[in-house]
Amino acid sequence: MGHSRIGTLPATKKWREVVSLVANGADEAQIADAVMAAAGKTLARVRDDAGFREAIRLIMQLALAGSSRNPAAELAAAGISLSKNSTQVDMVLSIGDEYDRRIEDARQRSDFSEVAQGALVGAVTELLNKKELNQGTLFEAAGDDVTAAIKQLKQPRNFGQFFQNFVGGISNGLLKMYLSRTNGTQMGEGKRFATTNQLRQFESAMKTHCHESSKIVEKFAADWIHKYRDRSASGISREKAEGFGWVAFRKMTLELAARARKHGD
Repeated sequence: MGHSRIGTLPATKKWREVVSLVANGADEAQIADAVMAAAGKTLARVRDDAGFREAIRLIMQLALAGSSRNPAAELAAAGISLSKNSTQVDMVLSIGDEYDRRIEDARQRSDFSEVAQGALVGAVTELLNKKELNQGTLFEAAGDDVTAAIKQLKQPRNFGQFFQNFVGGISNGLLKMYLSRTNGTQMGEGKRFATTNQLRQFESAMKTHCHESSKIVEKFAADWIHKYRDRSASGISREKAEGFGWVAFRKMTLELAARARKHGD
C-alpha cells in the first residue's frame, strides 16, 4: 500500500498537536485519539467511500456463505471462486482480487480503500489460521478447511470476532498511514525513535491498542448478524450492511477517544 495521495500532514493546529505528541513521547492511546480527531473531516466521508462499502459488502457475503448449505456456491456467486485443490492462500487472493475488481469498476480507489482491503484480507487470514480449524498451513490444500472456516461465521460469536479483527485492522491501518508522515522525522539520536527497533515497538503497541479497542464492536456485530441475517430470503441489503459498518466504525473511534481520556487521567 503506497498511500501516495496523502503526502505530508496538513499544517493545522490538530496535526501539529499529533506531531508534538509523537515527539514528546506520548503513549499510543493519546496519539491514536489525536490522529482520529485531526482526521475527523476525512473520516466523516468514510461512509461514502467505495472501499469501505465494498469491504462491508464482502464481509456480509462471507457471513451469508457461512450459513448456507453450499458455502462454495455462495462464494462463487460473490465472485470468489475456489476449486477442490485451492489452498487457503488461493482463497485470500481470490477475495483480494474480487475486492480490486469492484473498486476498479467503481473507479473510486483511495487510500482508505487500500487500508480497508488490507484489513479485510487480514481478518480472513486470521479466520483461516484458527488452530481449531486448521492443523496445516496456508499453503496446504484448502478443501474442507476453507469450508469449515467459512461455516464458523454462521455462529454470531465467531462473526463478531471476525468483524472485530476487521475493524481493528482498519483503525491500525489508518493510524499507520497518517503517522508514517511524521514518524520518519522522529528517527535518530535524541529523538522519539533512536533506533528502527524502537519504531517497530511503537507500531506493535499501536496495533495491540487498536485490537483491544476494537473489542467494543465484537458483541455489537454478533448481535447485529443474529438479528438481521435470517430476516429475509434475499439476505441483507447493501444499505443495511453499510449502515451497520458505519455505526461500528463510529463506535471504534469513540472507544479510542474514551481510552485516551482514561490514559490522560
